[in-house]
Amino acid sequence: MEIYERMNNWKWRFGETPKFQNSFEKKFDWAMVDIQFNVEKGVIIAGQCFTDCLVPNYIDGVNEIINSGSITYDEAGMKNLGDQLKEKYENDENQLLGTKYTEDLV
Repeated sequence: MEIYERMNNWKWRFGETPKFQNSFEKKFDWAMVDIQFNVEKGVIIAGQCFTDCLVPNYIDGVNEIINSGSITYDEAGMKNLGDQLKEKYENDENQLLGTKYTEDLV
């Protein structure tokens, strides 16, 4: 049981990983999105979102958050990214940035 608990720990699974780069690309109804990022010890330390999205403020928000050092490279980190985007754009008059775009992205 001790081995399972140690290996089930976030720090062991993600916190001890070497530096690496990753990217993903996906076509949504509203844009093609390509996000590239650098990960160190389980945390996204730098990244860049490339897209043909016609709402540059949203992409600026994505870039700001993925470069903040507050997003972990796991499911909880992606949820955190979505929560931060929803909060940032919750007063968007079109209700697209904080809802549809973010739900699609995350």
